Amino acid sequence: MNKLLIFGAGSIGSAVYHLLKDRTAYDVTVADIRGSVEGIPAEDYTQIDIRHPGRNSSTLGQLISDKTLVINALPYTENLVIYSACLKENIPYFDFSEDSELNDFIHNIDLEKPLPFTMPHCGLAPGMSTVIANNLTHDYTEVDDVKIRVGALSQNATNKLKYHLTWSADGLINEYCGTCKVIRNGWADEVQTLTDYETLLIDGTEYEAFNTSGGLGSFVDTVINDPRYSKADVNYKTIRRLGHHDYIDFLMNDLKIPKNDLIKMIKHGVSRTTRDCVIIFITASGQIDGTHKERMYKKIFYPEKLNGRWFTAIELTTASGLLTMVELFLQNKLSNYGYHKQEDVKLSEAVNTKFGSLYTM
Repeated sequence: MNKLLIFGAGSIGSAVYHLLKDRTAYDVTVADIRGSVEGIPAEDYTQIDIRHPGRNSSTLGQLISDKTLVINALPYTENLVIYSACLKENIPYFDFSEDSELNDFIHNIDLEKPLPFTMPHCGLAPGMSTVIANNLTHDYTEVDDVKIRVGALSQNATNKLKYHLTWSADGLINEYCGTCKVIRNGWADEVQTLTDYETLLIDGTEYEAFNTSGGLGSFVDTVINDPRYSKADVNYKTIRRLGHHDYIDFLMNDLKIPKNDLIKMIKHGVSRTTRDCVIIFITASGQIDGTHKERMYKKIFYPEKLNGRWFTAIELTTASGLLTMVELFLQNKLSNYGYHKQEDVKLSEAVNTKFGSLYTM
């Protein structure tokens, strides 16, 4: 019996739990700081506080030591704590994070034995979006550009941001901060978030898009040494409704409101909704033996009711993206050890899983 442990019982962690319970026979446990979580029975739940890893390291180790794998659905600030425990116990690890701190940690450790199976940056963006992008260029002899555009939006909006919260406010503001990786004319580069503003037309509706951090995950590192990309431009931008960018840019760059204060403001002043949609719009142009080609993947996802439970679009797409990789791992279609990038998985293999089939266009 495969025994899976999910850290985090927020919206994404809970979605992962319910999808696994509905569609698999795995033994699934959820661990979170709260005493209990609605919808998760006591026999599948463990309360644990990982905020003091030194004090709780033995408890954490005991919790994961007999598990087949660990799924980390906690905020990115807890990645190192969970991964360090998996490293010590040699337990396969998956997470949703867009943050690069774990990558830096992994690349700087010196081990006498192979890493346990390690796949961060799973989910939607980064995640399935880069799997799709990599597939679009698989037979190109020369790549001109890859444009990945993804947006998690409320279906309706009644405020000037043209936005209601569909996921974490912390994650939302974090992706608006710092720099983001791109490839420009074949060279890896970093650009400021909220820059390179553009508008695009999808199914007759105009949207805006701009640079945000983390969306490419490890994709730049995957393709930068590929000679087909020697003159390519590769970038990721977040899709929003027209008008959102100017207000966010005003708050962050003109008023220079500190990150934590802005998160508090968004949590307090922007209402949440379960009526959301997720847009994936990816284009890739290049050459195949001298002939110009352009391919596109476009799909809009909406909430669904499955086995009596309502899943928002962002829950369904994010959870399914990671669970596609879990399914392939448990089917022995991925190697058992080492660091893995989600975009190395073939799209044809991903969409032939029960969870990855969501991404069939």
